[in-house]
Amino acid sequence: MANSTSKAALAEQYIKTFDACDDPIVYTLVRTSPYTYDDMLIGVFDSRESVLCRLRRIMDRPENDETFKIETHNLRNLKLEQELDK
Repeated sequence: MANSTSKAALAEQYIKTFDACDDPIVYTLVRTSPYTYDDMLIGVFDSRESVLCRLRRIMDRPENDETFKIETHNLRNLKLEQELDK
C-alpha cells in the first residue's frame, strides 16, 4: 500500500509542476533582426495593454522587414517552486 501512496505523492507533485493556470502571466516583446535572425528582448510587461502600447510606439518607425513577437510566460515565485520540493 505504501507504494501506491508514494505514486500518488509523485503524481501530485507532477501536477503541481505543470499546472500553471493560476500563475500570473507576463508578456514579453521580442524583435527578430531581418539580417542575422537574432532575437532581442525589448521588454517584459504586466498586461496586454502595456505591451501593445510599446508595439504601437515602435511601429511608428519600423525598420525593413522587422519581425516582432509577443510571448506570454507564467510567472513563478520562490514559494511556488519551494513547495515542489516538499
